[in-house]
Amino acid sequence: MKYLIALLLVSTILAAIPTKVTNCMANPKIVFTEATFSVTPAKGVDETITLYGTANEHAELANVQLKAKWNGMDAFEDNYPEDEVYDKGDRVTYEMTQNFPTFTPSGKIVVQMWFQNAKGTNFACAEVGFVI
Repeated sequence: MKYLIALLLVSTILAAIPTKVTNCMANPKIVFTEATFSVTPAKGVDETITLYGTANEHAELANVQLKAKWNGMDAFEDNYPEDEVYDKGDRVTYEMTQNFPTFTPSGKIVVQMWFQNAKGTNFACAEVGFVI
């Protein structure tokens, strides 16, 4: 039983694939310092991107606007309603799951996640990139 629990813990830890995250706006209310993928990005696979950061000041999240570029061209945009409140110093963990259909062209994908308040004002942005 101990072996099984240890194996589950190791597989869970190894399942997160670290990737580079860039803060894509000046003076964000949340600064993201780390990001992971649940699996290696691939076509036709559910992919969870997890962002980790810290709130620099009070922020009320009402929406995350996802913008994706393929080889530098706008490819996809969508909105994901949220209802979270962060105070200064709070640790922030945000997860988003996407599936790139099998017909997605191969190339470099850059995803920006814009964090917005109820008025639609951006207060943070995280960018990750990968090749599929």
